[in-house]
Amino acid sequence: MGNAYPASGNRKQFSSVSSVRGDTAWDQEVDTERVSLIEENARLRALVVQLSNLVLRNVVDQHGSSSMQPLRRSLPD
Repeated sequence: MGNAYPASGNRKQFSSVSSVRGDTAWDQEVDTERVSLIEENARLRALVVQLSNLVLRNVVDQHGSSSMQPLRRSLPD
């Protein structure tokens, strides 16, 4: 099985000018993706809060109604 990574002597050298331009574009793309993730995270958190409120309301409504009273079983003699 061969080495998956080339030796350091086999690497191509890139000029610093193109590398800097590429890094800047990459940084901007990463920043854009980070902002998108933060916004999506905020939307998901808001949905979790809404869902939690719905669940809590339904649980309170069910316990408040008389039809959801627990059944009592008699113990065997």
